[in-house]
Amino acid sequence: MTQHKKTPLLLSWHQEFEQNKEIIDEQHRAILASINSIYYLFLKGEDNGLIKHLMMLYSQLQMHFKTELLILRQYESPLITDYEQQADELLNALLDICDVKNIDHQNQALFEQFKNWWHTHLQLHQQITPYLFKWDGDFCRVVA
Repeated sequence: MTQHKKTPLLLSWHQEFEQNKEIIDEQHRAILASINSIYYLFLKGEDNGLIKHLMMLYSQLQMHFKTELLILRQYESPLITDYEQQADELLNALLDICDVKNIDHQNQALFEQFKNWWHTHLQLHQQITPYLFKWDGDFCRVVA
């Protein structure tokens, strides 16, 4: 019987990360999956696709930040400025890395930044979550 090696993950999803708000949890899981895909491609030496995947992650993060900011703004949360600053820092860092021709020199900093962002984002969610549960608006949904 052949034993398969587990694919290394930079970040793992745990049930304790759930916010019990479907749209937010789906976005969080998708972001972690993209980060792990980027990490996997890097480990396999597939540098050609990294920029494309980083830009896809950038788009996912933009959507996620806009979703949460919409909720925070509706309730005039005092967290808006801190949230925007954290979002801008990560998005700008991703753009900076995508501008670098040779991503190899940026990899360790990039992956550490992903881990730090996720940890900080989860901490910020301890303050954000009450606003998520006040949210009564509808998000755009496609109904089959």
